[in-house]
Amino acid sequence: MRGSLGLTAYRTLSGRRKPPDFAPARDRPEGELVWIHAAEPGNNRALNDLAHRLVFMRPGCHVMLTAAHDDFGDRGVDEVWQDLTPPDHPDVTDAFVAHWAPDVLIWTWGDLLPNLILSTAESGAHMMLVDADVDGFDGRRDRWLPEVPRALLAQFNHVTARNQHTHSKLAQMGRPVGAMELAEPLHPFGKMLTVIDSDLADLTAALAGRPSWLSARTSPKECGTILAAHKLALKSSHRLLLILHFSDPDEALQAEEAARAQSLLVANWSDGAFPEDNTQVLIADDDAELGLWLRVATVTFLGGSMQAGVDICDPYSVAAHGSAIVYGPNVGEHVDAFTRLMNAGAARIVNDTPSLGRAISQMIAPDHAAHMATAGWDVVTRGADSLDRIISLTQTRLDSRRSEKR
Repeated sequence: MRGSLGLTAYRTLSGRRKPPDFAPARDRPEGELVWIHAAEPGNNRALNDLAHRLVFMRPGCHVMLTAAHDDFGDRGVDEVWQDLTPPDHPDVTDAFVAHWAPDVLIWTWGDLLPNLILSTAESGAHMMLVDADVDGFDGRRDRWLPEVPRALLAQFNHVTARNQHTHSKLAQMGRPVGAMELAEPLHPFGKMLTVIDSDLADLTAALAGRPSWLSARTSPKECGTILAAHKLALKSSHRLLLILHFSDPDEALQAEEAARAQSLLVANWSDGAFPEDNTQVLIADDDAELGLWLRVATVTFLGGSMQAGVDICDPYSVAAHGSAIVYGPNVGEHVDAFTRLMNAGAARIVNDTPSLGRAISQMIAPDHAAHMATAGWDVVTRGADSLDRIISLTQTRLDSRRSEKR
């Protein structure tokens, strides 16, 4: 802060106000803590994925998420949680940082909060500004008091710009060119689900190259539509197998009865049955085995997308398993994901039984399915090098702090 009159004035003036009330979301857990702040609107999903990758790769590590906009949704694991971004009052930010005592701060995009940045820097935490963008440094304060963001940039140990324009902008603001990196923007990525290798090998052998498509987490109200679409697709591909997956065993049994009532030849995986050459529908009823079905299905229909108010599979996860995607008009919170995947040619929308049947018939063709699967893989792996770099830097710093404490 030395030499920055604007930053000194900001900190002094903001401290004259009465400190707002603020309480942390929970007690600080024991062990390593990484704090990730999402400053950019609409990019919370990518950072939520980053948090989960960190705790998966580093047992015992905890991640706190804060955001300037929106929520991170369901975080799913105890090691990842969200707290509110504290008001930018020096007393409050000092208390916030003292409570959480983060080992590493990963701040994204821009929109730097002076008191919060300074409180963190004074705590000795390792600070990274990643995925920086010009728009994150275009606020009124940044334009009228340029020495403030200049001084704040100097607090970060590592800075990454998402494009050359931003790289040049930050250099103009005083960040040394040699103290910055260029990297792809962060994007959400798909979580790979677990699989039992022996099951995968045995099922692949049983299918012997048969084309198959999956209806994942099928809603009971969609079952009739799925079965009717499969019968339409069988007319052009008589060896086609439908894997009809449910999260509820009772719903799966009802679907099995419905399929038999339509004279379809059915096998039930939970009975230990492998699909035979003439099996037309394979019933699956365990969410824990969804990773198996995603690996063998050429095309996956996102169950629940034909009706409103039903949770559906994460489309990024489906794409990560190499399956082409078909879905209905109700996508809930996944609008952005489906937009990206559809624009890339990795997903196709349908509205009813005839359109689903036609889509499956066309998409099941090996060249068509491979093209869509490749497009989906490109979407979910875009920015993977940037993600790996952030994780590597974080791990290195955490290792260093662990050694210092011994």
